[in-house]
Amino acid sequence: MSAVWQRVRGWRGSMPGGSVGLRLAVMAMIDAVGTGAFLAVSVPFITRSVHLSEGNLGLGLTLSAAVALATAIPIGVLADRIGPKKVLVGVSLWRCACFVVYPLVQNLWQFLTVVCLLGLVDKAAAPMEQALVGQATATEDRVRVVAILRSLRNVGFTVGALLGGIGLLIDTRAGYTAILLVNAASFAVLASLAARLPVLSAPAKSLRRRFSVSVLRDGSFLSFTGINAVLTMHMTLLSIGIPLWIVKHTDVSSALISPLVAVNTVLAVALQVRASRGTDTIAGAARALVWAGVSLALCCLLLVAAPKLPVVLAVGVLLLAMVALTGGELFQSAGGWGGSYLLAAPGQEGVYLSVFWLGVAIQQIAAPVLVSLVVTTGTSGWVVLAALFAVCGLAAPPIGRWAQARADSRPQPDPTLAEAT
Repeated sequence: MSAVWQRVRGWRGSMPGGSVGLRLAVMAMIDAVGTGAFLAVSVPFITRSVHLSEGNLGLGLTLSAAVALATAIPIGVLADRIGPKKVLVGVSLWRCACFVVYPLVQNLWQFLTVVCLLGLVDKAAAPMEQALVGQATATEDRVRVVAILRSLRNVGFTVGALLGGIGLLIDTRAGYTAILLVNAASFAVLASLAARLPVLSAPAKSLRRRFSVSVLRDGSFLSFTGINAVLTMHMTLLSIGIPLWIVKHTDVSSALISPLVAVNTVLAVALQVRASRGTDTIAGAARALVWAGVSLALCCLLLVAAPKLPVVLAVGVLLLAMVALTGGELFQSAGGWGGSYLLAAPGQEGVYLSVFWLGVAIQQIAAPVLVSLVVTTGTSGWVVLAALFAVCGLAAPPIGRWAQARADSRPQPDPTLAEAT
């Protein structure tokens, strides 16, 4: 036991943000394990235990996504009024309650009700967690902390998927229910930990606006959000684009897909913190997005070459493509985090980060259609997508300079007003 305690104390000393950073790391792991377990059993539970069709499942997920898009900005405004910590606690408790009810679903209407209730807060958790990191850790630590949290989440998702695999092996409603309740419990623990987390800064009292959405008039931030959203298409390339391309257009066995995904996971866990170095300035964040665009463009061009090669060489090229994809993922994540922190207007971090993550959410809805079209089109589609990635990456520095000039011209809040009332 003493050895374990010494290890924990060692982590506390090496973790950016000290004990607060360590608490955030524990929260990220718990959240990821619960979510990973749920994702493993969610589709089998609905199709095998509730006996709904794939079409009904798709309808529910689409409605949930639409609700989530509609509520993201209002929740961000609320966070600027009462603080992201309180909002994250409320969001976690809401999700806990929904997942307690989830196993009771018996028909389509109950399923639609539950997933739409989950959709009310589905896109709020990520920006609230990022905003909370910004409040709970020092400025120079926050990007590194977020990078570590992302690495830990990848580990947690894997552990959660293995846990969910137990439910899949049991393959009964009781087994699925147990996994769903584990996810509910993870949100309850997350709410408890978040409520106790100390913060370095609190929302200023003078910023209690009714509905301040000036972010929608901030062209530089919206442009940054847009190019970042395009670059996050690496997620869809990993889950849909590369697997489809291998199966439909190469002679390589589909058995290669799992090892390639494993390569991505291992590299993401090992290198995310290193990729975040230097992204604590606008110029550094923009530079990371340039590398992201170039890496993703290279991935697309390598994929074009794979079908034309013998199997052994094609496997090597696909491995290089996955490495390039992972590089794009790492640089995009680091540049996006750094830039979104630095470009958010002071006192409006909640709504700014909500809009930033809303761009990612819109990409997640639109990208599967676009990537499927690219795979169907073939070489020309991949070349066009490569050009899009490159253009978005290269656009980051001028957008960063535009945003910096806008930020420099912004009136600074009076610190004495923040202490009023």
